Amino acid sequence: MNDFGKDHGLIHEAVVTGRKVGAGQDFWAALAHSEELFQKVVAFVATVPTPIFRLVAGFDRDMTKEKWELLSDTEAKEGEFKPELVEFFKDGEDYVVGDEIVKRTEQESCGGQRAAESMLRDQDKIPEVWRKYVLVFPRTVWRLHYGRRSVPYLGWDGKRWFLYFYWLGHDFDGRCRVVRLGK
Repeated sequence: MNDFGKDHGLIHEAVVTGRKVGAGQDFWAALAHSEELFQKVVAFVATVPTPIFRLVAGFDRDMTKEKWELLSDTEAKEGEFKPELVEFFKDGEDYVVGDEIVKRTEQESCGGQRAAESMLRDQDKIPEVWRKYVLVFPRTVWRLHYGRRSVPYLGWDGKRWFLYFYWLGHDFDGRCRVVRLGK
């Protein structure tokens, strides 16, 4: 807790996300100057349950049967995690080319295919408000037999979540969020 707040990245994410839902300067001024209002916000956030998922050692889906080659897999092999959504866009960006998303999240403890599969196994735990996003897992990169490199993602089809793979040559737009493996 001693270092919390010294890095402005998380604060910036809160301001950007708040802006998207109408929280402007007046909102932040009210929050900054009212301890009572801040306590209410903290109390509300504390009531929102954080789901816990479990990573397993192997992949559920055997990609090698489909002639995919594993290029990179740098996520943890086992353990529990609480998923957190990370926006990876810079101010003014509407999209990011696939390779850039991998570069921007290299220092994050993001998920890969194991995290995606663990969330898919217990998809009823995924917060309903996340359905509007495409959940990207850049720690696992596969190459198809004809050369395209792809990363796993979860997409909501209106009824349930599905595991897909997104070609890194395409753009990731504003609906995309990277899943960080929180503790």
